Amino acid sequence: MSTTDATFPEVPDQPALYDWLYEHTDKDVEMYRALTRPHARVLECAVGTGRLAIPIAEQGTAVHGLDYSAGMLDLFRTKLQGEPEAVRERITLTQGDMRDFDLGERFPFVFIPFGSFVYLLTLDDQIACFGALLRHLEPGGTLVLDVPTWEEAVDESWLMNDERVMKIRQGRDPKTNKMTEMWTTNRFDASTQLMTQDRHYRIYAADGSLEREQVVVWRSRFFFLGELELLARMHGLEITDTYGDFEFGPYTHRSEVAVVVMRRRPEA
Repeated sequence: MSTTDATFPEVPDQPALYDWLYEHTDKDVEMYRALTRPHARVLECAVGTGRLAIPIAEQGTAVHGLDYSAGMLDLFRTKLQGEPEAVRERITLTQGDMRDFDLGERFPFVFIPFGSFVYLLTLDDQIACFGALLRHLEPGGTLVLDVPTWEEAVDESWLMNDERVMKIRQGRDPKTNKMTEMWTTNRFDASTQLMTQDRHYRIYAADGSLEREQVVVWRSRFFFLGELELLARMHGLEITDTYGDFEFGPYTHRSEVAVVVMRRRPEA
């Protein structure tokens, strides 16, 4: 594997905090259900705790989920215990690095949702990932990934290099019933297109006192659409559609997400 680091690029392994933030995020669910519906089985990379895989399996599609984090997959397996047997049987989980894995099979549809491709910080990482995905994609198969755009980065003030710590979210964790806050500060390096985000999670006791604070560092890379097009061409993929939202809307200069649909050319 030709990468700068054998470990996955600085993605925090925090399944409980991840679930508190994103468990109820559903803006992309119906789009990915529609995209996967024509296929009997699909591969989801960066499957996390099953936010997408479970509703996709509920519609009858078999999902093979890959994730680097053992903690994420453990929480996913715990969730599956509460699902009907038919859903459980349609889901297979594998711990692995999406830059270098071998499942021994190919799929008609492979996807990396929820902006997870942005955690591949270097060109070596990105090329390695595309190579691994291609090895698991059937001839004529479809690869989909979505990434945030510069428009969203501006709207979210990710590029401002503001040193202030800003409160992003506050709410009661349904699993612990404790008030939890997330505060962040962002640092962006335009020369590398890399953002470093310090996420301060503050958990409060029942009497309102601060019980503990945990700081988690996230690093991600912003992409221009042309970079993804070049990666696709390098690997024999053709971009067939680019959507600017999760409702199959057109991609424009005001879009806050790019959903890129690629097709592998049939082998001769």
